[in-house]
Amino acid sequence: MRSLGAGNYGGGTPGEIFQRLGTIDGNVPAQWPPAFGALAREVEAKAEKAARNGHAVSARDHYSRASMYWRAAEYFSDPFGPDMRERGLASRSAFLAATKGIRDKIEPIDIPFEGMKLPGYLMTPAVKPNGRTILILTGFDGTGEELYFETARAGLERGFTVFVGQGPGQIGTLRFYPKSVFRPDYEKPISAMIDVALSRPEVDPRKLALYGISLGGYFATRGAEHDQRIKAVILNSPVVDLRAYMMGFVGGEEGAAKLPPLKLSEVDSVPDNEMHPTQKLLFKDACQRFGVDSLAGWFERLKAFNAVDRLAQIKCPSLAMVGAGEGPEALAQMETFAARASGPVTRRVFEVAEGADMHCQLGNLPLSNAVLYDWLAEVL
Repeated sequence: MRSLGAGNYGGGTPGEIFQRLGTIDGNVPAQWPPAFGALAREVEAKAEKAARNGHAVSARDHYSRASMYWRAAEYFSDPFGPDMRERGLASRSAFLAATKGIRDKIEPIDIPFEGMKLPGYLMTPAVKPNGRTILILTGFDGTGEELYFETARAGLERGFTVFVGQGPGQIGTLRFYPKSVFRPDYEKPISAMIDVALSRPEVDPRKLALYGISLGGYFATRGAEHDQRIKAVILNSPVVDLRAYMMGFVGGEEGAAKLPPLKLSEVDSVPDNEMHPTQKLLFKDACQRFGVDSLAGWFERLKAFNAVDRLAQIKCPSLAMVGAGEGPEALAQMETFAARASGPVTRRVFEVAEGADMHCQLGNLPLSNAVLYDWLAEVL
């Protein structure tokens, strides 16, 4: 669904995706990287041939799909193995090649922060700009390139200037700084992103919005609590207590207490019939990105990721977006956010009947983007 979602905006085709899925067991994460890496290489070869023959539009389309097929390979790679970074950089390279044929101007940028150069993109629309800028952050496992297909292109089509930021612990940053990890005070890297955005003449400081997707909903909440330069905030979904949010997936505190102790050093030796390979991969991802080495350590680390106490500091207009299928904890945290934020809050729950009830509306991104950008055009 994630790959098909990107396909709405040129990041894949159902035919290629389903053809490759038909060659593997899609429930085994280790089978995705070789299959989709091979597909990426095949499509990239088409792009190179088209470029050599002067077919710029075809080259752009092929490179766009190749970028997201590399992304699918990267997504299911072992985070502690050597191939994940290689596939991620290949996704970035293919995307940069695609930008040569995109009418909008897409510029890779560096965001100075605590000795690092966080990777991002400044995107300016080919259509007449509407004067508004949206700073977009992904979450636990997204990338800056993926954000183009998920939401940035939809914003550019509507005249928005788009600034894509990637902070510590996020995939795009880990490609260059593998030791960086998520931090609870994400308002600090967001402030650095805003500094860079406002240094650009394309960005009007009076019309700057912040959009956080998935775990980015927590990051953006922290940013809006601490930085008054943000004039509107969109949370998809609002995450105000990350530990409680994650506990919702394991049956709450009671369910978490029943889980067996698990250490990073032991996970690969656990039989697949006791722990599904996908769960093993997610556990390893969590350990890498949060800088922990055990399930108990992860649960403890999550306690610091809390934004409840300062919600009243958010005085700008807010849009809270949640899929009905995300579960009661996600809906409850939306209500907590709406009750405690000082500024006006617009709630939007995406229903099953809309085909948009999945996490971050992956099943219907055009609807999600229409809600987001129409609201932003009206309030900013």
